[in-house]
Amino acid sequence: MTPEGIAIALIAAAAVTGVFWTLRLRRILPLELALEGERRSSKDRDAFVRELLEDAAAPTTPQALEEAIQFGAGSLLSRIPGPHLFVWVRRAAFGPTPASEGELACHTGALEGMDSQALRLPEELWDKAFHSPEGAQWRWAPGSWAGLGVLPEGLAREFEKRGLRSLRLTPWGSPGKVWGLLGVLSAAPEGIPVDERRALSQLTAYYGALAQRTVRAWEGDLQRTELDRGLQSTLRRLDDTNLRLIQRAKEIKTLHEVSDVIVGRQGQPDILGAIVSIVAQSLEADVVAFLLLDDLAGELVTQPGAFGLAADEGSLYRISLRNPDASSVRVFQTAQPFLTGDAQSDPDVISHYARLWKCHSLMVVPLRGEGGMIGVMRVGSFKKDAFSQDHLQFVEVIAEEAAVLVESAVLSKQLSEMNLQLTRLHRLKDEFVSTVSHEFKTPLTAIQGFLAVLLEEEVGPLGDEQKRFLRIAKSASERLGALVTDMLDISKLEGGLEMPMAPVALGALAERCVETHRLQAETRGLGLALNLEPRLPNAHGNESWLQHVLENLLSNAIKFTPSGGKVTLTLESKGECLRAAVSDTGVGIPAAEQPRIFEKFFRASNRDSVAAPGTGLGLAICKQVIEKHEGRIWFESEEGRGTCFYFVVSAAKGPPSPGQSRLPSAEGAAVQGTPGKGTAGNGTSAVAAVSKESPGPRDAVQ
Repeated sequence: MTPEGIAIALIAAAAVTGVFWTLRLRRILPLELALEGERRSSKDRDAFVRELLEDAAAPTTPQALEEAIQFGAGSLLSRIPGPHLFVWVRRAAFGPTPASEGELACHTGALEGMDSQALRLPEELWDKAFHSPEGAQWRWAPGSWAGLGVLPEGLAREFEKRGLRSLRLTPWGSPGKVWGLLGVLSAAPEGIPVDERRALSQLTAYYGALAQRTVRAWEGDLQRTELDRGLQSTLRRLDDTNLRLIQRAKEIKTLHEVSDVIVGRQGQPDILGAIVSIVAQSLEADVVAFLLLDDLAGELVTQPGAFGLAADEGSLYRISLRNPDASSVRVFQTAQPFLTGDAQSDPDVISHYARLWKCHSLMVVPLRGEGGMIGVMRVGSFKKDAFSQDHLQFVEVIAEEAAVLVESAVLSKQLSEMNLQLTRLHRLKDEFVSTVSHEFKTPLTAIQGFLAVLLEEEVGPLGDEQKRFLRIAKSASERLGALVTDMLDISKLEGGLEMPMAPVALGALAERCVETHRLQAETRGLGLALNLEPRLPNAHGNESWLQHVLENLLSNAIKFTPSGGKVTLTLESKGECLRAAVSDTGVGIPAAEQPRIFEKFFRASNRDSVAAPGTGLGLAICKQVIEKHEGRIWFESEEGRGTCFYFVVSAAKGPPSPGQSRLPSAEGAAVQGTPGKGTAGNGTSAVAAVSKESPGPRDAVQ
């Protein structure tokens, strides 16, 4: 190559090199420097993020949350010293963590000297910041701040004094849980550079993540606390339920034992002692006793067998009902139970009796019978606060069961005493009636005899007026004689008279009775009929007393039937029994008086309408005679239409007696309508069968 060529080549090479370095220094180098700066910035941001993440533990207290916020702000400012930061935080209530209307978590740089109240943001700025996607930003222009909304005048003035010309509010967190505002101020009106904004965005993201972790942690703590509280409450309820079930099982066992005692020892003198022993064992009581009312003394008296009291101690505890300060008297009078945990210091308890029983805990419950209060039940313990309301309710149940037993025993005793007294009075009455009747019999016989002699004029003639007076006296003596006879008869029957029984030709006996009363019936203008079933079997009974029954029933029917009426005696066989029926068309028996018709000395109220004399003993005698025959007597009656009395007696074994009547059967007078019914007697099974077949006592009962 020539020298000229070499020189040209060198010049060309130098030119290319110059162009290369020119391009590199002017175009490539700035790009490389910018890329290197971006790499360093990226490394710084990565280091910043790593530093924040290393402190990513969720704060568990408000103080820890403030410390985490301050840590984030310090980490940012250590890399970007220019901005001036303040951070507001709010939180809702989480369990023990109280709610906050807004707390200044940190303020840095030129803001450090400001009071938190001076940096307080109005609520409208919070709303605008949270409703703007990028938060709220203000820039200072000479004389005012321009931006999203109006800054409070005091706050703007404070910023101006410190040479701050721009403000950005960035929201973070979840409103209603944990949320806040990050405020960034700068002296430059345009705010902080773009690369620093990225770091601020990372700080805001850190605060948001911190808020989420805080919320989750606090909610988790709250849930754990609530679960723990619920678990503890459930365990306590289970313990309480278990204790109640155990107590309930003991109470049920005790109730069964008390019921067994009541059923198994009915009427035994130690039954109350057995009950108090069971109650004492169930409740772990030291003293249990029944105090029953002594009506005569007006006192509540401790009953024998009291648990925890010796016999002499129990006898000391008698308390007058006139002492209203005593808890037992108060419970007895008000029928309200009483419970105290320390009877010896309770003003509602007489301390003397509490010390006598050595009791602190005391329960007193009323014993109520159907007739009223009969006493109280006391349960005591030497320990304080040994009994609860559940125990009191349990003892009340025991007291209700025991009250039935106690009242039954008291009533049984009273009934026994009354029965003894009635028996004695009845015996005295029977003796009196028998004695008086016998004493009447002799002079009455003499009176009747002398009256007969006078009326027959055996001692001289009598005037008409004298005869009238003597006939009245004779009629009265006959009535008195009938009364004496009836009283003697009823006295014999009630005195356990033995009636010899034999076959009785009841048909022939009925014929004689009808003939005996025919004149009486004709005198009153009545028809008297007898209906006999052919081949009527004999009755098994006492002829004299059966005749007495037939004559009583016929006499009553004639006396209570007005003139023109009819009386019918019907006899018929009913298998193993004979049934007699005496019917009339008389005045009948008033329905209200029918239940008393077999009572001694009872007479129907309508007797005066037919002038029917009598003693009121005839039907009572008939009833007792038929009962002695193991038969049954009853009646059907309708007032104004008549009455029919029935009785049944057993038939005798064997054929009818040769003298038995063979009169043809005729249909007797019947009582129409729906009759009233009455009954008396205690017949055998055969008699009961007759009662089923015909209107009788069972129909009357139904």
